[in-house]
Amino acid sequence: MTPPISKDWWLAAALSTATVPATLAQSPAAAGGARTGVVTAVAPGGKVTGNNELLVVGSSVVPGQRLRTDAGGPMHVLFMDQSALTLGPNAELTIDEFTFDPGTKQGRIRLGLVKGVVRVVGGQISKNTATTIATAHGKVEILGGITLVDNKGTSTSATFLFGQSMRVTDNSGNTQTVTRAGFGTDLTGNTISPAARASAAVLNMTISQLEGPRTTAFANVGGANPPPAPAGQLISTGNTPGGANDPGSTLANDRLKSVVDNVTVGNPSNTLRALLGTGQIQNQS
Repeated sequence: MTPPISKDWWLAAALSTATVPATLAQSPAAAGGARTGVVTAVAPGGKVTGNNELLVVGSSVVPGQRLRTDAGGPMHVLFMDQSALTLGPNAELTIDEFTFDPGTKQGRIRLGLVKGVVRVVGGQISKNTATTIATAHGKVEILGGITLVDNKGTSTSATFLFGQSMRVTDNSGNTQTVTRAGFGTDLTGNTISPAARASAAVLNMTISQLEGPRTTAFANVGGANPPPAPAGQLISTGNTPGGANDPGSTLANDRLKSVVDNVTVGNPSNTLRALLGTGQIQNQS
């Protein structure tokens, strides 16, 4: 039986496998470069900017852009190849490179995390070419998976959540490759720690930064499932996907359960702790 996943992980999976909106695929080049992604969610009350211009849901994301969030909450971005990122509050990230050939499904993604937390969900590109996230302390390469990266200023932490592998390299060229879900490592620039299981407390704290205020669609509402998305909405955070671009019809079985377990809905943190503590998440190597 596929282990349960929290609704925060379901949202990440939905972002990575939902069909790219037609307005994104057909729109002309945006100012400053070809449009390569779109902002799909912003926490109400949060201020999100790209190159110091205010961004809203539907705003373009282009190469060379510097994305910033304030304390008001996170943002989600969906790219042309169905890769996705969630940028936490008080974070800053640059889109250093994005190239993609829809015909061959080949390309390259390079991001620069200046500060804060980001969760990256690999799309078509990362199945063959690792997505790279650079910080002042080294780089994290994600191959076909989901990874959390936290630039704390004096160090960078990277935790592998799902997929093929995560390769971490410090500025001295030392590397660690992680293939087990829930394991990660720390970078300080010239050193890298051995791969170790991330504690549930640390993961809960990091993931909570990506959920946004509990009164918004980013929140996990305890005790009840939120309603399905209205027609035409890209993302559903309920257990019954909805909308014209229904991700439920395309998600792989290992990333979606048709019925969310009550324990998952009631307390996703306990579910995450149980998965990491009992080893239900299988080695992805």
